[in-house]
Amino acid sequence: MMKFKSLTMRIWFIISVIITIIVLVVSLAFTFIINRMNEDKAVHGLQLTHQLVLNSVKGKQIDTDIIGFAKHQHTFNFVFDKKTGQIGFISHDDEHEDTSLMITMSSFITGKTDQSLKKNINNMTYLIEISKVTGQSYLISYQIMDKNESLPQILLIGVLVILLSLPLSKVIANNIAKPLKQLEGYTKRIANKEWDHDLDLKSEDEIGRLAIAMKEMKESLKLADEEEKKFLQSISHDLKTPVMVIMSYAQAIIDGMYEDSAEEPAAVIKNEAVRLEKKIKQVLYLNTLDYVLDNDKEKEDVYLNKLLPYLIANFQAVNADISWDLNIESKQAVILGNSDRIRVSIENILENQLRYAKNLIQVSLKDTGSSWMIEIKNDGPLISKKDLNQIFKSLYKGDKGNFGLGLSISQKIVHFYHGSIKVENQNGQVCFTICYPKK
Repeated sequence: MMKFKSLTMRIWFIISVIITIIVLVVSLAFTFIINRMNEDKAVHGLQLTHQLVLNSVKGKQIDTDIIGFAKHQHTFNFVFDKKTGQIGFISHDDEHEDTSLMITMSSFITGKTDQSLKKNINNMTYLIEISKVTGQSYLISYQIMDKNESLPQILLIGVLVILLSLPLSKVIANNIAKPLKQLEGYTKRIANKEWDHDLDLKSEDEIGRLAIAMKEMKESLKLADEEEKKFLQSISHDLKTPVMVIMSYAQAIIDGMYEDSAEEPAAVIKNEAVRLEKKIKQVLYLNTLDYVLDNDKEKEDVYLNKLLPYLIANFQAVNADISWDLNIESKQAVILGNSDRIRVSIENILENQLRYAKNLIQVSLKDTGSSWMIEIKNDGPLISKKDLNQIFKSLYKGDKGNFGLGLSISQKIVHFYHGSIKVENQNGQVCFTICYPKK
């Protein structure tokens, strides 16, 4: 099997081979049909001439017109007496008297009244008609089958057709491969992040649909690239700010500005360090989460009815000014998964609610039949419609300048365990709903 690095050459080669096979098959079939038609025509002419001569011989009077007709049909006739072995010539001016050939043909007589034969004698093909005249006397008519002279002509025409088809198949191959070459160049530009270049393909076939899909892919990659740049710019700013604060206070301590009491700058440094550590942990956790989840084969029973009170107790210690309302409808709410991952998924939502709540956070655990539903509501400001659809994206920055790293982490964990998570504005409150399938 020949191999071509170029798709154009491969298509051209395949089309050329197919055309060649078709031309050869058609040529051979056409030659066979012509030969068959010529043979049928020759047999019919021989039988007609043989019958006319037979009638003339039986009437014991040779008609010169019939002899002329036989000559025109290239048919030779003779009478053979099987008893005496004598040959009676009936030919046009006795111009063909190959006695040995006639004796050979007479050997084919079987005694039947009529015989139609096709024999190869001395590398020549003959059509033979044998009919009984009287007693042991037989009329033998024969005709030489012409050699097939049409085959070379047909093959020559076939070769010409193949030669003419080669440039045509090349044109077809180029037309097929041209849009693919355009797609190749377009893909390379996308890989190089050349977003301004557009693809001009208006076909409605499979290639056209592929081009549309690639355009959609480019727009998605372009958007992701822009969001990634914004994220990196903002996250670098978020990380830079606490570092600057820590460095400033540290330098002030070194310069002796807080000789009397270093508690205040130490507290600020500690808070900024905690903030910095938290942000770094979120980024690292998000980047490794997919790998961790895919390779986390161990699962255990996680009791949501015990986990929720524990988490709320921890958050109550963070901000005692916020009231918590916990409502658990089931005593045994069990799901299957990694307890640390499940805890993080709920903890991130609670932390988000605590950040925006004014006075109250409501948490409820309900049995929906096939899953456990956790609803977490706060009485803080509602989320804008624009942010509702983007809030779980890790690279999305909301109107208030915060990235949804924690929310993105929660969504990945919930989806990994075949659950669902959503957020909506409900009766003047922001409501997060998490559903985990029952064990």
